[in-house]
Amino acid sequence: QGGDFAAHASVNDGSDFSGSIHHRANRDLETGLTLGWSAATNNTNFNFGAKYNYSDDTNVRVKVSNQSQVGLSLQQKLKDGVSVTLSALVDAKNFSAGGHRVGLAVEFEQ
Repeated sequence: QGGDFAAHASVNDGSDFSGSIHHRANRDLETGLTLGWSAATNNTNFNFGAKYNYSDDTNVRVKVSNQSQVGLSLQQKLKDGVSVTLSALVDAKNFSAGGHRVGLAVEFEQ
C-alpha cells in the first residue's frame, strides 16, 4: 500500500486466485480494478469501478464487469444524517432479456 494506491492479492484453496488495485487519483476521483481466476473451472472475471465526488453532498459510482454488467449509482446527502441512493444494474449482454435491477435506499444516521 502506497500513499494513494492499495493492492491486495489472495489464494483460496490453492485454486481460486484474486487481486485488486485501488487508486485515489485525487480528492474527488477513486478507481478500482479486481481480477479473479479459478483453476478448477478456468473462469476469469474482472471488474472496473470508479467513484466521483461531484460535490460534498453528491457522488456518482459506476462499475463494469467482464460479464457486461454495468452498475450505476447516485448518492445525494439531503441533510446531516440523511442520504438517498438511486442505483441500477444493467445486463448489457442480454439487454432485451430483462432481469435488470433498480434500487432506492434512504439512509438515516445518528
